[in-house]
Amino acid sequence: KGRLDALTAPVFESEVRKLTDEGAKAVILDMEELVFVSAAGLRAILSLAKSLRAVQGEIRFAGLQTAVQEVFAISGFTKLFPIHPSVAEAAAD
Repeated sequence: KGRLDALTAPVFESEVRKLTDEGAKAVILDMEELVFVSAAGLRAILSLAKSLRAVQGEIRFAGLQTAVQEVFAISGFTKLFPIHPSVAEAAAD
């Protein structure tokens, strides 16, 4: 929700680390309310993806807003990760 940037990325990393530490192997990030992602946010996402891949897990994204979709496209994330219009579609994939 809001922004994933240098200020919020550490909180994001901490929260998702809890999930992976508890054994989560598949994570769907609902980004419907995310309006901005910075390089720090992208690094945090990559860190999560690496953690999940290490345990044969995966990350999926849902509900990207236009600005976030553009950043994902420019950074190549749209080629690296499954992106879905909604959480329901991401879960069904």
